[in-house]
Amino acid sequence: QEKEFRKLIFALCWFHAVMQERRKFGPLGWNIAYDFSNSDRDCCFQQLKVFLNKYDQVPYKVIYMLSGDVNYGGRVTDDWDRRTMNTLLKD
Repeated sequence: QEKEFRKLIFALCWFHAVMQERRKFGPLGWNIAYDFSNSDRDCCFQQLKVFLNKYDQVPYKVIYMLSGDVNYGGRVTDDWDRRTMNTLLKD
């Protein structure tokens, strides 16, 4: 599962970079200024390692829910921002 791990790490890094970059645009990026940090990304990495080592197939739904609703989504309070974040994560 090394190949899947590398792809998912890249995807999470890309997602984190987009989340951080949107902050630069003020209210055009996010309706509320959120403080996403590297610890959010690192927590996703650790969870990804655990799930890939535990299961034979990649649990995409679990990774999506934990990353979107718990790690990053726990800070997002605006409905439109949550919708944007979930769209970015899904794509």
